[in-house]
Amino acid sequence: MAVCFLHFLVVLLPLVHGGHDYGQALSKSILFFEAQRSGYLPSTQRVTWRANSGLQDGKANG
Repeated sequence: MAVCFLHFLVVLLPLVHGGHDYGQALSKSILFFEAQRSGYLPSTQRVTWRANSGLQDGKANG
């Protein structure tokens, strides 16, 4: 039993926890949400292909 547990700690645990870069995932998630904004966008917008959008929404209804 102890040998199996030691095998788990030494071999399998680094494989499970070593392959994820949570900082990069968070950075890409924030960039995605910045790209989804509408209205007047700030000059510091990191997504260069995106422009102001949705500026006339709701005006036809009063």
